Amino acid sequence: MIITTVLLLVGMTACEKETTALSPRLTVRVLIASSGLGDMSYNDNILRGVLQVQQEQAFRLEYVSPRNTTEAEKILRLWQEEEKENKSGSYFTILAASEFEDLARSITPPAPGNNYLFFDTKADDLPIPSFHFTGYGVSFLAGVAAYTQTQAEKAAYLGGQQHEVFIAECYDGFRDGYLYAGGKEVVETYLSTTQKGFAMPQRAYIMADSLYKLYPFVYAMAGNSNNGVYQYLRDYPEGKYTAGVDVDQSAYSSQIIGSMIKEVDHCIKQYITVWMQGKKIPMREWYTLESGFMLFKIAESYRSRLEQTIIEHLPIAIKKEAEYEKINAITRRVLDVHLP
Repeated sequence: MIITTVLLLVGMTACEKETTALSPRLTVRVLIASSGLGDMSYNDNILRGVLQVQQEQAFRLEYVSPRNTTEAEKILRLWQEEEKENKSGSYFTILAASEFEDLARSITPPAPGNNYLFFDTKADDLPIPSFHFTGYGVSFLAGVAAYTQTQAEKAAYLGGQQHEVFIAECYDGFRDGYLYAGGKEVVETYLSTTQKGFAMPQRAYIMADSLYKLYPFVYAMAGNSNNGVYQYLRDYPEGKYTAGVDVDQSAYSSQIIGSMIKEVDHCIKQYITVWMQGKKIPMREWYTLESGFMLFKIAESYRSRLEQTIIEHLPIAIKKEAEYEKINAITRRVLDVHLP
């Protein structure tokens, strides 16, 4: 389905293709995660950023949320065929989800450096530019805030996809922050071993019911599935807390003490602007807590209790994240040397 000049951010199904027709000279194409738009979070914020820069610098926009990686591959191959026919370098293709990493690795266009962008990944072997939001530092602050609010020995972590890089970083950061502040343990659980865990709000609701019987704070890092946790807290708010993810989500529950903010809208605007200016896009960027593209924003009703604590722990979180990333970088190099 193709709809012309649609600016709606919610209510679109996974297989829809949306096009905004402005300048026929330049085209930005975005492949959005299979969990789709309407998540009131990360995916919507990506599109919001693209639409904002489109208002400032006219270009034609196409965005698609495929049902699965097979469909994503077909869409990308079609886009590449159109690029070959055009031969003008007037397309900028953005693969905006970690689930497309294998697809990004397979791209071999004539001049990949300035015509493609992939996120989110730590990989350094991709043939196209990429960037990664680091989750450790901001999650460390969330852990500090969680313990300060609850003073409980134990908390829980609910991840969308087990072993996914960002989800693992966030667990490590939250656990370390919680323990640093005075907690004793953070129990980790996951919705799935696949990307489907980011689109399971009903299962998240059920798991929240079990977890909140044992722990007063559940740090949920599960994309659209987080909505199940927020719904549970609206139904049963007493003595239970969580944090928002990707954007300020404090409006969805009075029990959200603060939100991890990824400034992905500002970030994507920056990349598109660089491309439109004909400047070189860096091949690999990491955005840490120190970069300003990641932050932990305290909800207004918890500001008096938590804000000063977060301010005091910000430099500590930045230092801890740097140490964490350094150790991980050494580990990756060792594995690269010793693994066949």
